[in-house]
Formats: sequence, C-alpha cells, structure tokens
Amino acid sequence: MPTLSNNTISIPLDKIGNVFYPFGISFLLPIFVITLMKEKEERILIMMRMNGLKISTYYLVHYIHFYILYTIASLFFIITGLLFHMEIFTKTEPLVYIILFFIWGHVQIALAFLFNCFFNKSRTALIVTFFIIICSVLVSLFVDSVTSFYWPPLAFYNALSLVNTASIQPTSHPYKLSDLVLGNKVLTAIIYMIVEYFIILLLIAYLTKVLPSEYGVHKPWHYIFTDWYTKKKTKKMMLEQQKDTTLFKVEEGLIDKEIINFEDGDVREERKRVLENRYDKDSPLVMKHMRKIYPTGKLAVKNVTLSIDKNLIFGLLGPNGAGKSTLISILTGLYNPSSGNAIINNYNIDTQMDKVYRSIGVCPQQDILWSDLTVLEHCLFYARIKGIPAKKEFEVAIKALKQVRLESFKGRLTKGLSGGEKRRLSIAISLIGDPAVVFLDEPTTGLDPEVRRLIWNIVSEAKKDRTIVLTTHSMEEAEVLCNKIGIMAQGTLRCIGSLLRLKEVYGKGFKLNFICKPNNVEKATKYIESLLPLNAKKLDSFTTSVSYEFESQPGLIARLFKEIEQHKKVNGIDDWSLNQTSLEEVFLRIIGEADAEPETE
Repeated sequence: MPTLSNNTISIPLDKIGNVFYPFGISFLLPIFVITLMKEKEERILIMMRMNGLKISTYYLVHYIHFYILYTIASLFFIITGLLFHMEIFTKTEPLVYIILFFIWGHVQIALAFLFNCFFNKSRTALIVTFFIIICSVLVSLFVDSVTSFYWPPLAFYNALSLVNTASIQPTSHPYKLSDLVLGNKVLTAIIYMIVEYFIILLLIAYLTKVLPSEYGVHKPWHYIFTDWYTKKKTKKMMLEQQKDTTLFKVEEGLIDKEIINFEDGDVREERKRVLENRYDKDSPLVMKHMRKIYPTGKLAVKNVTLSIDKNLIFGLLGPNGAGKSTLISILTGLYNPSSGNAIINNYNIDTQMDKVYRSIGVCPQQDILWSDLTVLEHCLFYARIKGIPAKKEFEVAIKALKQVRLESFKGRLTKGLSGGEKRRLSIAISLIGDPAVVFLDEPTTGLDPEVRRLIWNIVSEAKKDRTIVLTTHSMEEAEVLCNKIGIMAQGTLRCIGSLLRLKEVYGKGFKLNFICKPNNVEKATKYIESLLPLNAKKLDSFTTSVSYEFESQPGLIARLFKEIEQHKKVNGIDDWSLNQTSLEEVFLRIIGEADAEPETE
C-alpha cells in the first residue's frame, strides 16, 4: 500500500527539550557570576575604585555588557530554532517568546549580582551557581504550580514549557500576544518575574553593604534603620572637633586617655599645630581627628592628626594591625571615617571625593593587573578613569611609562613581564595624571636588591612637586627614601619626625662591636671598657665578639677612633666597628613587645 512520508526536520521542545533548552538559555548566568567574582577576588574592582571609578558606573557597565552577551545568545537560539523548524518558534507569535526572553535576561543578570554578594571565591561561586541552575531546571519538570513562581528561574522555565506545549499539542493553539490576559499562567509568570526583579535589586543594594567581604567593611544589618542617626551624630561630633583649637579634646569614646599617653611630644605638637591651622596652606595632605571604628567595635584608628608638606616622602611604619592600611583606605575612599576629616589637594574627602580621586595615585601591595592587556593599555585605561581628556590620554600614558623606565615595554602583555617590571607598571599607574598625593603600599616587597634599588631611584625622583606616602616593613628602605617618618601602633601615631630627629630622641647613641681570638676576649674587654663612659651597656658577649651601647659625649667618637686604631693589636683586637643606632632599633624601642601583637577583635 502507498505510504505518506515526511522528510522535514522537526525537533519538538518536549520532554528532552524541556530539560536542555531552559539550561541552554541560562548557561550565561554562571559566566556572569564568575566574571564578577574574578574581579572581586583578584581585587581589580577595589583597584578601580581607588582610582576613581564609581561603584554605580561599574555595575551599570557590567549590566550593559552582560545584556549584550545575553542578547547575542538569545538571537542564536531563536535563529537556530527557526532554521530547524522548532514549533515553539515557528508557531508561537514572536512577541510572546521575545517578551519572555527580554524579561529573563534582566532577571538573570540581577541574579548574577545577587549571587555575587554571597561568595568570596570564584570556584565556589561557579559550582554553586551551576548546581542551582540544574536543580531549578529539574524541579520545573515536576512542579508547575503558581507557588513555584516565587523563584524566578522556575517562573521562567514553567512559562517557557507552557508556550512550548501549546505549540506542539494538537488539542491546543499556539500562544499569541492576545492570549496574555489576567489569569493566564504565562502572564502570571511574567508578572512574578517583573516584581521579583525589583525585589532582587533591593536585596542587592542591601546585601552589598551588609554581607562581609574579604576587602572593605560591611555595615550592621540594621543600618537602614540607624544610619540616619549615626550620620547625624557623626556630623555633630565633626562640627565640635572643628571648633576645638586646644591640644586635643577628650570626650567619651573619642580619645582613649591611655593611648594618648603613648604619644610623644612631637605628635602632640603636630596635633596642636594642625588644629591651630599653623600648617602650610599648600600642604597636599591634612588630617584632623581621623578615627575609625569597625562595625565589630574594634577601634582601628584613634585620633590621627597631622599635615604632610609637598616635595617629600612620608614613611608610615608600624606592625601588622597598627592601623596603617585602614588609614590609607580612608584617605583613598574605600572606607568612611567614623569621625574626623581630611583634605587632599584642597579637596574634602567627605564632599569632594570625585576630585580627590583625580588628585591621588595608589600603588597597592600586590600588583593588580590584567594579564591580557599590554603595558600601554593599562596606562590608557587608568588615564580614562582619572578623567584625562581623550586627546591627552596617550601623552599622559607615555609620560608615566617614561618615569618608571618602561617605555620600551609599552606593547608587551603584562603576563610576559617580570616581577620587578610589574611593580614598576603599578607605580606608573599611580603616577598617571600627576597626582598631588601618591600612596605606595610596600612597593619593593619580594624584589631582588638590584630592582629594589631601581625602584628607590624612581620613587625618589617622583616626589618632585607632590607628596608620597610610603608604607614599608623595610627599615633600610625607610632610611633611604623617607624625609619624614611616622610610627603607628594599635591605631595611635606614637611618634613623628625626620630620621635624625627620631634617632636623636629614641636612639641610645652608638654601638661599638669588636672581634678577637677567644684567649684575648678578657684583655680586649677591659681595654674597651676603659675607653667607654661608665654608663655604657654591654649588649652581647660571645666567644670571639663583644658589643656595647653608649651615649656619645663631646670628643668621644674621635678619641675612640684614634685610641683603638693605635692600640688594637696590642690589646688583641682583630677588628672593630662603630655605628649609630639604626631606624630598626628606634622602631623596636617605640613599639615594644606588647604593641608588636595586633589587636584582636
């Protein structure tokens, strides 16, 4: 008998399609999440913020970028479906599935921003997001009640399934736009997604500030109810502080009296000078009563007041947990001060942060770079963030590269740079736009001596017409570079002054060390002690070497050189040395063992 055959390709989105198509249209969600997570995990976001990028601009650009990618993917699926004559695309009125895809795109991106709030590691975020998508697709196969629409993916998957079923079932007619009326399940799903989209946006705005992250400070859960009162109280406190012209004002919770006792006379004098407005009006950096309390209650910075002049490098030293990074984070706009204020290049960090960002440069402790961008592209990118006019971007970028001796590497990808070259690029980024104040956070950590010396020369040259704030754990680096040094411990500025001033106040004079054969130790010791003052202190005594510490007296140093050099062989001394107290010894005396331990929260 004759048979009727049909060789047209027909791929109904039923059963198997109901599993794979929803997943296919949602596969970008994990990609969006991991893109956001990578920039948060690798501190790219925090670096861009410190260079002036607004967080609202950051999210808006990513939103547009994600939606463009989603639109391309959706068009690919629709065109493929039409080419293979899939009923959901050929029989359904196009506006129906276009509206569905349009709304799902926005919801999907909002979910990506929401998931980003809960994770600090990209790998964990990727696994969990994939798991949520797979579970949502599987659940949608068995649950189609309206109650499931409270979860946006289920609302979308069920709506897509209803549209598909209507297009392939002979007993029903394919969906038209006119079918989307009140009471219709597809329209109900669309309404649910629209409402949930705005709810998710509100959750993102709240959770971004409340949930703790690896970088930055989170607010308490009740901040939406108490923030207005906190701001009012802080503003009142700042007004009172501005009226105060005394040495310092002790107020409950404002200054810890015990901590004030640790400050030396120079710090008190600096506070008095600044509060009485006796500092140079051209000073690029002025701080008054800077104070930071974390939501956990930890007092990280305790009433720091100082002014830093132009054309110098200010070294900020201190043990881990001393408050150095918190203070710099406040000045670079990452944290808000609990009280106090700062002026950078005559701009207020409370009300003119946009102009402050264009007046500062930041070199973080670890290089934050894109591996697939060239050296020049990095400089051009940050020049644009800093607000450099388009016509001058290239000129400014080349100038920054010349300052760090990287002009010949401008076309090289950063993944091909050595550690020292990456460090120089980070410094170049901080110098873009001729900022008035540059913050360098341990710029030479982990580098070999030759590269370290090169960077010291670069930093020393860069201080012309600007102020550089340098944090370092290398006392040698501080001695070589810094014109002025401040040492912090437990949130308090303990001392401030030039290197010579610190040695004069805290140094114990000189240290003398001699080496001899074991059988000559007693003879050599008696001879050296006869030359030193009576209050000289023996520091170490070993089999072949002995060292002393003593305060200098008029003519003593010259006499020691003359006497020891003439009679060292007679007294059994093979070699000897005399040196002044080092900055490291000054640092240890100021900090002390108790302060070397960071405070626990």
